Amino acid sequence: MADIYEQRAKVFKAFCDERRQKILELLQQGEQCACKLIEGTGMAQSTLSYHMKILCESGIVRGREVGKWTHYSIDPQGSQAALALLKEITTVQEAATACPACTPKTEIETKKECISMNTKLYVLTGFLGSGKTTLLLKILEHLKGHRVGIIQNEFGKLSIDGDILRNDDIQMIEITRGSIFCSCLKLSFVAALSEMAQQDFEYLFVESSGLGDPSNVEEILNAAKIASGKEFDFRGVLCMVDALHFLQQVEDEETVNRQLKHCHLAAITKSDLVDPEQMQAITEKIRAINPICLLEESKMGALPMDFLQKDLLLYQWAEGEESLNLKENKPKTLFMDFDGEVAQDKLVAFFQPLIPSIYRSKGFFRIAGQGWMQVDVVGSTIDFKPCEPAEKSQLVFISKIGPAVIKEIMTAWQTHVGLPMKLKN
Repeated sequence: MADIYEQRAKVFKAFCDERRQKILELLQQGEQCACKLIEGTGMAQSTLSYHMKILCESGIVRGREVGKWTHYSIDPQGSQAALALLKEITTVQEAATACPACTPKTEIETKKECISMNTKLYVLTGFLGSGKTTLLLKILEHLKGHRVGIIQNEFGKLSIDGDILRNDDIQMIEITRGSIFCSCLKLSFVAALSEMAQQDFEYLFVESSGLGDPSNVEEILNAAKIASGKEFDFRGVLCMVDALHFLQQVEDEETVNRQLKHCHLAAITKSDLVDPEQMQAITEKIRAINPICLLEESKMGALPMDFLQKDLLLYQWAEGEESLNLKENKPKTLFMDFDGEVAQDKLVAFFQPLIPSIYRSKGFFRIAGQGWMQVDVVGSTIDFKPCEPAEKSQLVFISKIGPAVIKEIMTAWQTHVGLPMKLKN
């Protein structure tokens, strides 16, 4: 029976996304090369691969390798089996006369549940540079005096945001070198949740990587419950939306769509930096992806803190699904170490040619005549702001173009700075 349930779930999953329905429409015309499906759907190759994996696992679609491309077609036998499963599940059977689970809980059982679910858990998502760390600092300031834990996820091995958040009053676990929603780090995330479950926190905040797709967050929380024997009071997912870059990001990156689709509250950050027409376009796009999540504006990291008293789960739009974060599509990250100082205009000139090839760069750098500065590169925006001194200047780069970015970084540095530095994986 378990196998039947599993196959039913795969069939339902295959049909529950409008993009997969579009793929099936194209395949009704006959066998299609993956390149034609990319052209017909407008998807990136990695996104199409994800959807084709689900369709093939359901048995409705089959693929065959032809050269470097896979050709897909509807599997008649698999489709008939899917129809039989759907027919079977809709067959009316006599209802059971008793349900032990409906028996009212005793007062002792209720108290036990309250004890095991006293830590309120929030997940913060949002694309690279959208303001997650800035908002988290504001939340921590608001909750000063409360017992708060943080799980902080950086895509690179340099914990830039972890250094910003760290203080003596906060217990923090850092998970680096990938997304906590990817199979490559899910076990580390479950272990971190299990460790935090043993602490007497009032609140636990999980700040995910900007490239994190949280579609499977509830599955991971269930795994942590099994591992630790304790359950968090999951309060919802907050998604930061970068008003300056969102409209371009959502067209280029399926992850941005997923982050919004699976959030309960969307906060538009940097809203004071765009005009009313762009804000209207942003709002309309968000509502096209998630019609029911709460929607707020955030300026300078400020957000109404009344969300802490709200039941955000009332605003859930999408059911959990497999995350797009896979080991196979994890972006390349690189790290620069530099001893010395550089003029700010030279560092800006170094970043300019790299902007089309990187998702983001950030770090701490000693700037000639200004001292230590926190550096943030998001889209075409290059920001500097004063920070505490560090042992040495460091930058992390997240590549859009894989290892090819190494040559671009080396060339730009030699052209505009020309001083010794180390670049490593």
